[in-house]
Amino acid sequence: MSDITVPSWRARPAEPGPSWRMLAVAGGLLGTLAVGGAAYWGISRMGPRVVPTIEADTRPVKIKPDAPGGLVVPNQDQLVLEPPSVRRAAERNVTASSRLDRGPESPALDLLRQQAAPPAPAPQAAAPEPAPPPVALAPVPAPAPVVAAPVAPPSPPRPLPVAAPANPAIAPAANGRAMVQLAALSSEESARGEWERLQQRIPELAAFQPVISRFDRDGKPPLYRLRAGGLANAAAARALCAAVQAKAAPCNPVGG
Repeated sequence: MSDITVPSWRARPAEPGPSWRMLAVAGGLLGTLAVGGAAYWGISRMGPRVVPTIEADTRPVKIKPDAPGGLVVPNQDQLVLEPPSVRRAAERNVTASSRLDRGPESPALDLLRQQAAPPAPAPQAAAPEPAPPPVALAPVPAPAPVVAAPVAPPSPPRPLPVAAPANPAIAPAANGRAMVQLAALSSEESARGEWERLQQRIPELAAFQPVISRFDRDGKPPLYRLRAGGLANAAAARALCAAVQAKAAPCNPVGG
C-alpha cells in the first residue's frame, strides 16, 4: 500500500449566518432612529429662532506693532538727527518748562493758630427802642353833600329845512301833470333806495315825492318805474331832466 492521501469528496456543512429576523429587527431600529431624528429636527426648526445681531468690531482697526521689523536705525529718536532749527526749538522748550524746586514746604504758623483759637462770642442783639406814644388826630369834618343841578331834558331835533330848487320853474305845481322818469328797477325796494340816493345827489328833487308804478311785460319779470311828478308843463319837466342829467343821472320827461 502507498502512503498517498486520498481527498474526501464529502460536502461540508453550511456555516451559520445572520437570520432574517435579526435583519428585520436591525432595520426597524434604524428606521425608528431615522424617524425620531427627522421629527426632532422638524420640531427644532418650528420653534423661535434667535436673529443674529450684527455689531461693529470692537477691536482697533490699526495697531502699531511692538517690533515692526525691517532695518532698525540706532539712535533714530535722538535730536542729533534733526535739523539745527528743530534742535534749538526743543532746547528752548525744555529750558522754559524746567524750574528749580522751591525746597521743603514750611508750616504756616499764623494759619494754624487761627484754626486752633476758640470761636469769638456772637454779638448780642441791641434792645428794641420803645415805640412813641400815639398822637391824637383831630376829627375831620364830613364833606357837605353835593346837590346835583337839575338837567333839562334834551330838546327834540329840529327837522332840516328842505332846500328850495334854484330854478322856480321846476318846482311842483298844484295841478301839474307833467312827470319825469328816473329809473326802471326790478323791485319796489330797489326803486325806493334809488330815490333816496338821487335825493342826496340832486337837490332839485328834494321838493318832489316819488311815484313808483309797476309795469308788467309779456313773458318777462315786471319792472317798477321810478318817477317824480307834479310839474306844471313839459318845459318844467325838461328843465328838471336837465338838472338831473347834469349830475350824471338818467332822466326822461313824461307827459305834459
